[in-house]
Amino acid sequence: MSTILVVDDEVSIIEVLRDVLIDEGYEVMTASNGKEGLACLEKTRPDLVLCDVMMPVIDGRELCRRMTANPHLRSIPLIFMTAVHKAFNQIDCHYVAVIAKPFDIDEVLDIVARFIKLARYS
Repeated sequence: MSTILVVDDEVSIIEVLRDVLIDEGYEVMTASNGKEGLACLEKTRPDLVLCDVMMPVIDGRELCRRMTANPHLRSIPLIFMTAVHKAFNQIDCHYVAVIAKPFDIDEVLDIVARFIKLARYS
């Protein structure tokens, strides 16, 4: 079973993604900001991270930078979720995709499945 870490400061988004991903057979961990996300990553290594960009405490970009800088975490695929996707440009970290908010659940599931599959064969 693949594990996904969902990091978002909006409880409703966490709940929807958690429920849908569990229904698809994934194990799901959640965090409400980047600091909590990093704490989760210290305990368990997920197969993929779904992360909001704009959050309090530590935002998604900083979480991504810290994952990229850590040799134990840099290979975990990170997918950003953002409402400001049109202004989103490359930043100094490694992420594999950007999903625009509001998102389509089927699109999220397709992207997650694709990168989970790629991660297994890497």
